[in-house]
Amino acid sequence: MSEALKEFTLETFQPRVGELFRVIVDEKYEMRTRLSAVDVWGHEEASSRPRHPFSLIFHAAPNAVIPQAIYRVENANMEPFECFLVPIGPDEVGMRYEAVFT
Repeated sequence: MSEALKEFTLETFQPRVGELFRVIVDEKYEMRTRLSAVDVWGHEEASSRPRHPFSLIFHAAPNAVIPQAIYRVENANMEPFECFLVPIGPDEVGMRYEAVFT
């Protein structure tokens, strides 16, 4: 795991909700997403961990479908980072992707 990923917390992403994130799929394609939620994972036992587990939910266009994989993610207000994104299906806004940090 990269050092940047180890440093990420809920507080890293909560101010970024609503912001644009670019997912670099390959040299030719990038997917524009919007961070739509930062959700806490776990219960009391999680408080003993170095960081509280959390997940990020990104929304993309309804037809923007990519397989689960590790992707480079870029945001204008953060250093680029790599994370494992999983498609979790569409909703009324668009296609949803989740990244989990434990």
